[in-house]
Amino acid sequence: MESEKRWCRTCMSSTQHEILDSDKVMAGKKTKFLYKCVNCGEKKRMPKFRGMAESTY
Repeated sequence: MESEKRWCRTCMSSTQHEILDSDKVMAGKKTKFLYKCVNCGEKKRMPKFRGMAESTY
């Protein structure tokens, strides 16, 4: 399972988040993936972090 360090509203800090639908293909830059906070268990849809600058698209 993939995980990233993302901001959690409930924990009010950056925590590890598991990507629940990581097998999904990123079609456009607005594709949202389902993340689950490891600490509190809150689930939220957020866009994935991109490796390059947004201005290069």
